[in-house]
Amino acid sequence: MLLNTNLRAEIIIDYGKLRPMIGWLERNCVGEWGYTCLVPAGRDGGMYEFYFEEERDYMAFVVWKQ
Repeated sequence: MLLNTNLRAEIIIDYGKLRPMIGWLERNCVGEWGYTCLVPAGRDGGMYEFYFEEERDYMAFVVWKQ
């Protein structure tokens, strides 16, 4: 887990959609990033918290997810 970052985004991800999202992050982020599963996906989407070291990665992620 990254320390000392306020760059966090909580999002709901449908079952089976986490892996493509991680792929996007691996291709597009320049700094450290990570995520925590708050509520696992099942019939309903899961709740995940993503955190970023670089503001530009955070902003790209937020814009991409809109």
